[in-house]
Amino acid sequence: MSSQRATTIRPPAGAIDWRRAEFVLTALAFVGFITVGIRITTIYSGLPAHPLFVHVPVVLIPTTIIAALIFVIRTEWFSRYGIALAVVSIVAMSSTFLTMQAGAALRRALNLQGPAAKLISEHSQAAHILAVLYVLFTATLIVTFAGLRISGGMPTGLGLIDNLLSSKSLFAALRVALVVLSIGCGYMVFRTGDLGAKAVWEGRLQANHGGFPGPGGAVGYPAPGVGAP
Repeated sequence: MSSQRATTIRPPAGAIDWRRAEFVLTALAFVGFITVGIRITTIYSGLPAHPLFVHVPVVLIPTTIIAALIFVIRTEWFSRYGIALAVVSIVAMSSTFLTMQAGAALRRALNLQGPAAKLISEHSQAAHILAVLYVLFTATLIVTFAGLRISGGMPTGLGLIDNLLSSKSLFAALRVALVVLSIGCGYMVFRTGDLGAKAVWEGRLQANHGGFPGPGGAVGYPAPGVGAP
């Protein structure tokens, strides 16, 4: 049954099926990097974009991590839903870049000093580490999905890729790498969010407005002397 399926899907000799999901997902991942250069600092009524944008990676990154861990065990689900998971991962990756750019703009506008500046600096550093880990996660996810299909008898027609990813042992190693990266991303999501939450709720940010007006004279953060414990 599996050999018959492989024969049916296998492209003609020397032909490369560029419409394969693996190639399309790779192209989309590269397109996703376009948000690295996009800087949206404010949204409606001059409110800062960062507090809004941050909700996207905060939701999507843990969701994709949990799904990837499940799919590593249930490979039949990976085969069925892997394309959808990879697309969501690319969206999460792009939204992370967008959120970081908005956060950098907000940090410059607030012109923080002292302990507040140190706390935000740690938050920013954690976000950069998370971004690097999640890029690796997304890339490994796409390659693992390709390895699942190719090693299962569904070659792309691109000899170098097919020969490399047809190995069952390599597919097993990719699954291990995906687990490790999932754990790393999960920790950094928590770490980054924890630092951001402390910056807000402990009242250590003293905003000087800097073109980001908001209720109470602050921008999504407590105004000086307001809301501090």
